[in-house]
Amino acid sequence: MLETYPIPIPEKLPVRINPCPIVEAIFEIRFTSSGPKEATIPGLLYAQIRDKYPEEKRLPIADVPEEIRRKEPAMTHLPVTHYISPDFVIQIGPRAVSLATKANAYPGWTAIERELRWMLERVQAAGFVSEGERLGVRYIDFFAEDIFQNLILNLKVGERPVGGVETAVTTILRRGEMSLRLQLSNSAIVERPKGQEKGSILDVDASFGALDFEVFENSLTRFGEAHRAIKELFFGLLRPEYFATLNPEYESNEHTRSITGNG
Repeated sequence: MLETYPIPIPEKLPVRINPCPIVEAIFEIRFTSSGPKEATIPGLLYAQIRDKYPEEKRLPIADVPEEIRRKEPAMTHLPVTHYISPDFVIQIGPRAVSLATKANAYPGWTAIERELRWMLERVQAAGFVSEGERLGVRYIDFFAEDIFQNLILNLKVGERPVGGVETAVTTILRRGEMSLRLQLSNSAIVERPKGQEKGSILDVDASFGALDFEVFENSLTRFGEAHRAIKELFFGLLRPEYFATLNPEYESNEHTRSITGNG
């Protein structure tokens, strides 16, 4: 319930911060399909999106036999093919479809929302989704410094703080019908524009279960709610003095909370 949610929600959210820490954002729907064979699903989608996503990249997991993938839970929802446009990547597997931003090239929520609407229309036209199993939004942010020093989150044993050169934390929070999995690490290596960098990641996955969304009725609304919740969590965790160093920019109407931009 909201009253037990431990992270303070800011009164005002910025439209963007600079530099943008987002490495990648992924918007996924897991589904069941009672119609076509699993192997034909990527082709059904490609027929609907190929004009806009002409580049096809078949992933190595596609060579793993379907029988083995069905028996391995870790493989069940992995994509087998990527379809690539100049700004986004659509990932498709036999049980999941997702829209991902290009690495280190976050376009902002307005562009993402527009592309999600378009993708959902094409998925519906392809006709391979029977029911939704899970709707999720994941944001991965990178920081060159130790992120734990800049958060209101405290790790203690008794009254003694816990920290070190390698610290990782994972926890799950609830907000109404939504689950948020927060992962923090100060010893991550990610691919950045100038090559591999070591630093900290703040990784949040917000999701709804099968009973809390309808794929072709309210998915876009649920994506927006999950995006907003992640943005509130992100800015709610930052210490005020650190937040001030990120050059936040706000909408001209400061009385309206923004759900666009970097969060």
